[in-house]
Amino acid sequence: MAWIFPRRIWFGTNDSVCLTFDDGPHPEITPWLLDFFKKNNIKVTFFWNGNLIEKHPELLKRAIREGHVVGHHGYKHESGKNLSLEAFEINFEQSKTLVDSDLFRPPHGDLNQKQAKYALNKGEVVMWSWMSYDFDLEVSTGHILQKAKKQIQNRDILVFHENEKTIHRIKEIIPVIIQIVRNKGLNFAQVEKKR
Repeated sequence: MAWIFPRRIWFGTNDSVCLTFDDGPHPEITPWLLDFFKKNNIKVTFFWNGNLIEKHPELLKRAIREGHVVGHHGYKHESGKNLSLEAFEINFEQSKTLVDSDLFRPPHGDLNQKQAKYALNKGEVVMWSWMSYDFDLEVSTGHILQKAKKQIQNRDILVFHENEKTIHRIKEIIPVIIQIVRNKGLNFAQVEKKR
């Protein structure tokens, strides 16, 4: 898909992978992640929903204070497929006002041509090259980790989630992912703007 939509960000920097987290902040998962990354000296990129930032503004402040990048993921987690251009713009702007960032990840990766043009005129649209499927409870943790060992490679942007579906698995998944990436001789980087 990267060649079809070349203006979007699909890959990170050389010799690294980017850990990214959608759907937060979450009152239980996010503090654990921040503690874990602080202990392991890793900086990541979060894509958070505006309505959840309003509920947990202290987590946004903490993430930024600790050197993480926070992009936005819409005010509510709504697929572009379900929104008119006007509704998309409202959802986008409500989120962007809460996060001082030019990085936007569309929920589900769904944008039509007009929505994509609008978002790209406002900043960067960040996609991914490797999806964990941690939100899909039919995909076992073991399968996710085996897939990670086989598939993760240089410059990948990895996607994980902070929500009720991942609450009981993320603490098991992330430490192993860190070890897998390090075993491959790769570093950790944050998503960077193209322009």
